[in-house]
Amino acid sequence: MRQAIILLTVTFLFAGGCGPADPPATQSEPTKKDLSVEEKTQKPLRIVFYDFDQTLSVIHIFKETNGANDVSEKSDQFFVDAFGGEERIARLKKHFERLAQAEVKCNIVSYGYTAVIKESLTRVGLIGFFKTEAIFGRDSEALTRFKGKKHKVISEEMDSESISYEEAFFVDDSKKNIDECEEAETCRILHVHERRGLTEEDLLFLEGGLKK
Repeated sequence: MRQAIILLTVTFLFAGGCGPADPPATQSEPTKKDLSVEEKTQKPLRIVFYDFDQTLSVIHIFKETNGANDVSEKSDQFFVDAFGGEERIARLKKHFERLAQAEVKCNIVSYGYTAVIKESLTRVGLIGFFKTEAIFGRDSEALTRFKGKKHKVISEEMDSESISYEEAFFVDDSKKNIDECEEAETCRILHVHERRGLTEEDLLFLEGGLKK
């Protein structure tokens, strides 16, 4: 009789929902997958790889100069106009200053000649934001070795400094280069759609990933 009463009591308790309760969904501990997603969104920007023609400049300097590898005879006004005027140059300076303050490195990977890129940046006062070894032109060892594949140059640079996908951006007006980078899952991308240089919206978008 006693065993029958105990069995009846246990059956009643489980039927009434008195077993161990599952924690509410909102209080469950995050899974490893959830944590990895959260970590990705919190990683600050560490490096940006810029194209040059029609990305930093508003015109295609390489084409405008008929592929010249020396533009030192061009007037200062030519370069001011090539970058969209004094106001836009000032905005680019502010952009690079903000990145420098956040310790974000700036590189250039371009099909223009390295000397032309450096001369152009020097004339408009932007050369100081780029280290010599951070400018990869069409005649650079890296682009030559990778047969013009920009995303491979970018990947090699990222690997050398242990920079992850979420911590880097590639900015280019060429859809082909952007697509190759995206397909290889090299880093985050920003396509300069209008092919007339980075816009204010583009600059603000990049600056949005800086350390607060």
